[in-house]
Amino acid sequence: MTAKHISRKTNVSDIEKNILIKALNEKLFFILDSIAAYVCYIDSTTLQYKFVNNAFAKAYKISREQIIGSHMREILPEKNYQYAIQYIETVKKGTPITYEYYFSVPIGNRWVKVDYIPEFDAKGNVSSFIVLGTDITDRKIAEENLQKSEARYRFIVEAANEGIMILKPDLKISFVNYKLSFMLGYESEELLGLSFKNLLFKEHLNDLDIQMNERMQGKDAIYERYLKRKDGSKHWVIISAKAIMDDEGRYTGSFVMLTDIHARKLLEEQLKNAIKKLEVLSNVDGLTNLANRRYFDETLSLEHARLSQSNAKLSFIMIDIDFFKGFNDAYGHLAGDDCLRQVAKVLANSISRPEDLVARYGGEEFICMLPETSMEDARVIAEKMRTNVENLRICHKDSKTSDYVTVSLGVATTQCVPNQDVFETIHDADQSLYQAKSNGRNRVECYRSSSKE
Repeated sequence: MTAKHISRKTNVSDIEKNILIKALNEKLFFILDSIAAYVCYIDSTTLQYKFVNNAFAKAYKISREQIIGSHMREILPEKNYQYAIQYIETVKKGTPITYEYYFSVPIGNRWVKVDYIPEFDAKGNVSSFIVLGTDITDRKIAEENLQKSEARYRFIVEAANEGIMILKPDLKISFVNYKLSFMLGYESEELLGLSFKNLLFKEHLNDLDIQMNERMQGKDAIYERYLKRKDGSKHWVIISAKAIMDDEGRYTGSFVMLTDIHARKLLEEQLKNAIKKLEVLSNVDGLTNLANRRYFDETLSLEHARLSQSNAKLSFIMIDIDFFKGFNDAYGHLAGDDCLRQVAKVLANSISRPEDLVARYGGEEFICMLPETSMEDARVIAEKMRTNVENLRICHKDSKTSDYVTVSLGVATTQCVPNQDVFETIHDADQSLYQAKSNGRNRVECYRSSSKE
């Protein structure tokens, strides 16, 4: 195959991949820009913004283009940054964290509940973190005003954007506002007298006992929980529970505010799924659906480090379709692409262990990595691949070896040790492939060296 032909097919694959990624990104950005929450995506090493949504940019009255690439300290007021850095150090260690803070921003001072969600790379290190900021100013104002005036109590709780309930010591509901009843799909009268336990799923009942012991001791708490709606579905909320104590310090019930975060939780799930899809697109060859060269190299580094701990063997098979340029010239590039797909599928089906990996290495060349596999066992697998491809019976009138499409294969094996250049063994496999071509093609050749096997 000529460099021109390879480039043409590779570009088609890249274009298809880029279209998918662009479409997915546009959908994600639309979702993120449509919500009221402040969303950021930050590099954990440099603390530079990699993405912010429209709500965040508007809050700081700075364009998204100016924010992206800037350090957090360049955007946040110094006081806000110093307060946040203590939590950033925790999330960089892989622990999600939540806190509330009174932020000073150009649009005005706002109470914000901040969630830091770490993102891990292939080695388990935190590479970035997502910041979700939920404006809870209305909730804070409501809490403060409720303490000031009993006369304003009913008006505020009914007008609040938060669900509100009061529980008796036996957990019976004595008051709910409209927001809460609407959130859970009930009429307010249906909730009055109902036990709070009826709003919980079985998996949270044990935790309820712990929470109630804390309330009885006068301790408050803020935590996330999904509650059971009237129709049995789950609905995510932030529960802010405050103990109600009499003048003698005895527990008389709980005042509970519930912030609706169901949309945010759905967004988090969409973000996780979108990130997974992007990772798949970046690791897969668009034409053959095999692993691409980038993913193969990353996996090889991790696998070699693991095998080096026990000095285990690692084998490679280099595979090349015989006279593929002639096939393209004779049957056209569409047939050539279909041939590549069929050969790729056969090669992938010729291995069975999860740790084995077949990847497209470039053009009509493929590579197979076989951890903890001797040269003889690798040769058997290579011969199986050769036979399976030949049995496809794809006509190839311009082949000088067979009437059908065939492959040549080169095998090399090494015993893994630390600080070893494992790519030398791939070079050995490539040399064996060259030998197979020189010896007539449609055959398997193994690299022999005392230092390798």
